[in-house]
Amino acid sequence: MASKIDDDNAVETTKDFPPLLSKKFNITDVKQDALKWNKEWEAAIASSTAADVLKEISRFLDDSFFTPSDIDFFHEDLRSVQNKVAEVLRNLFNEGHFDTIWLLLDVSEKRRHILEGLKGASEAPTFWGPDCRALCPEVTTSNFLTQGGKGLVDFLTRVLEVSESSIKPAFLPNSWWEQASNLPNPWWEQAPDVLPQREISQSTKLLFEVATINRNKFIAHFVLSSALSIIGDIANRGEGMKGVLHLMENTEGYVARALAQVKTSFRDKPLIRCENCTKTPEDIGQGARFMVCSVCKTKLNFEIHYCSKFCQKQDWSLHKRACGKKPVSKGLSGTKGDSLWAFGESNPAVELIRNCGKKEGRSLTSLRDIGVNPCKGKHSPAAERQAQMLEDDRDADYFLFTASGETVRFVIDDPGAKMIFRINRGTIMTQTGDTGLDAMGEYMLKLMSGYPGLSRNIILKQLCEEHGADTTKKIVRLEKKSRERGKSTFIEGWVKDSSNVFGDWSWLGSL
Repeated sequence: MASKIDDDNAVETTKDFPPLLSKKFNITDVKQDALKWNKEWEAAIASSTAADVLKEISRFLDDSFFTPSDIDFFHEDLRSVQNKVAEVLRNLFNEGHFDTIWLLLDVSEKRRHILEGLKGASEAPTFWGPDCRALCPEVTTSNFLTQGGKGLVDFLTRVLEVSESSIKPAFLPNSWWEQASNLPNPWWEQAPDVLPQREISQSTKLLFEVATINRNKFIAHFVLSSALSIIGDIANRGEGMKGVLHLMENTEGYVARALAQVKTSFRDKPLIRCENCTKTPEDIGQGARFMVCSVCKTKLNFEIHYCSKFCQKQDWSLHKRACGKKPVSKGLSGTKGDSLWAFGESNPAVELIRNCGKKEGRSLTSLRDIGVNPCKGKHSPAAERQAQMLEDDRDADYFLFTASGETVRFVIDDPGAKMIFRINRGTIMTQTGDTGLDAMGEYMLKLMSGYPGLSRNIILKQLCEEHGADTTKKIVRLEKKSRERGKSTFIEGWVKDSSNVFGDWSWLGSL
């Protein structure tokens, strides 16, 4: 380089270099339209290789452009930025409950913070400015939004681990980029009018190192900018952050964490599965092409998928009964025929709904089907009677009994409350533990204590006969906590607070 780079202002000399990659990919100026700019970069990165990128850079730069002192400065500069990144991320993960807050955020808010991070990185003093985006294939909105936003949490975790792993500059590994680590200069010995009039290096080794340094500097500035955007919203209780912070502050910590975990398993669209072998395109691998039944598609606008002609023929004995006549499928997990397709297989509540009747050979996809299979441990005779009555009448949520022995059928109308009540009920009836019993008791006492023939004492006496003498103490303890938090009942509070994240739960009414 003509002179030694010895301060941050020297980076400004990079303004002399034209925006080669932005021009090549015809990228919109970020200040003109950030959303369009982001979309165009993601498409450009997906269609390029590291060799393509390095070749474009080497049009104006090669190894002879850099001196050892330049490389030393770049290393020190990167380490300085990475130290700041490590400090911010440590505070974010250790003190701010970042992972839970981030996962609970609405997807539009997640996109906004990611975009703020990308804009900040593009405006940071890196050697190629916004063009450094092309060096970072993993830094994309689509990657960070996978699994409900867990993609970004995992990425920041890796950045922190790498940043803390050495006192030297840390390079985030990426196999796509590292394929360009040992390429010859593509412009060596080409026509002199293509290149600047100077001696050209045959190698791109130093150029690759400088690009790698700036790739990691771009990543560091992205992390700083996106983290500061999120922290600012938390500190100022930004509009998009209010619902999440309310949930964090007004529910038990495990409730917020559980909700966040559930969101990581949500699907954006139904899966495609072979109606015969149940495999997805991902199960089969690259190049998998699924067929649809043409008769059902034409006559019913209904899709039944098969991975091969063999599977289609094998399934014909079953499918022919409805082919072209009725839109009937097997309701395979995650497909359109599964009313719970949006939930991943790892969601315990959904798996409870799907699996609780498999012993009887039924495929269950409804809240009403959360039944009570025999408990592995011992139940009281009163609990056994309750379990049998609930199994016989799956539309009832619980059965209460008046002092004279008259049966009162308890049915919950609110779908969110019904879901939480039944999940707790299923846990109590199928296990020897009592987790959730206090929440069920508190809810029934509020709604049913004034029912003709019932009272608080009558209901508590029944619950103690079914689940043990200390049941009253547990329920009273929860009622006290609910009053302290200004809640009506735990279940009602949970439904209200979670609706800030998941909506009003009315969609459960269709199950």
